[in-house]
Parts: sequence; structure tokens; C-alpha cells
Amino acid sequence: MELHPPGGPVRSLKDFLVHLGIVTLGILIALGLEQLVEAHHRSKIAAEAVAGFHREISDDEQQVKEVLASLPQLQAKIKEAIDLVNSATADGPITYPGVSLDVISTASWDTAIATQALNELPYQAVSRYAGAYGTLRLFADEEQAGLSAWQNLHRFGTDPKALGKEQRSALIEELRRYDSALMIIELAGKGTLKSCDDALK
Repeated sequence: MELHPPGGPVRSLKDFLVHLGIVTLGILIALGLEQLVEAHHRSKIAAEAVAGFHREISDDEQQVKEVLASLPQLQAKIKEAIDLVNSATADGPITYPGVSLDVISTASWDTAIATQALNELPYQAVSRYAGAYGTLRLFADEEQAGLSAWQNLHRFGTDPKALGKEQRSALIEELRRYDSALMIIELAGKGTLKSCDDALK
């Protein structure tokens, strides 16, 4: 089977250049269309990433607010427990404070990194979102530290009369450690809320 260029055989340099120009123009058009499709696809991924950031950060922000709202009650219970353990005539059981722990999601951010959607966003926007997710991770880490301090409380039991002097001192120290962890969670939470608000502007 023979292939013939359109318009007949090439008979002169001029015909060759015309055919070469047509082929080159066709290739350039195909490459340009491919780039347009790719740019549209990247733009769509970036828009989906931003929408995901806003949903996720809003949800995470609400969880942080719920944790912060529960802290005064937990701190009041810590004070009650310390007063009970310090009391020489304690006759009731030790009521340990609870724990407030929420799962902070970063799936949208992790997906945007994996798909390189951040490359399509302005630097300032990426910086704001990175700040919000960074403080959310810090907040989650502090919650984990608070959970560890909370778990250490329960090894002393609930009967203050069964505790010796050293055990009472150790329990009070653990209660204060948990109180300190809650204060750090509160500080981290306030910073997290600010960076989340900045990211959602």
C-alpha cells in the first residue's frame, strides 16, 4: 500500500514546505488542545480541593469549639478531685474528670498534596490552608497528650481512704498534670480557631 500526501506528490521544495507546514500546524494544534484540556483538569482539581478544605476545616473548627467548651467543666472536676484527695475526712469516691477527644480530619489536605492540586493555587491561599492544617495537627497532638495524662489517673482507684500519703501526693500530681494538659489544649485550640478563621476567609 502506498501513501500519498494530499494534493498529489511532492514535486518541488515549495510543495514540501507547504506539506511540512500543514503537518507542523496540525501537531501544534493537537498539543495546544491537549494543554487546554490538562489546564482545565488541573483547575477543576484545584477548585475541588479548595471546596474540600472549606468543608473539612469548618467541621474540624466546630469540633475544636466543642472541646474548648467542655474544658471548664473538666477543670472544675479536677479541682473537686484534688480537694477530695487532700481532705483528711474524705468519705466519698473520687470522681475523675472525663476526657474530651475529637478526631481531626486532614484527608482533603493530604489528597491535595498527593494530586499536586496545591500547585494550581496562589501561594497566599496555600499558606493560609497550611497554617490551619498545621495548627489542627498540633491541637490533635495535644489532645493525645491530654488523653495519656487522663489514663494515668485511673490507676489510683476511686477510694481515697485506700490511698497512702505518697499515693495521694502522686494522684494530686497526676491531676495537676492533667489540668496542665487541658490548659495547653485550650491554648492550642484558641490558636487553631484563629488560623481556621484565617483560612476560611
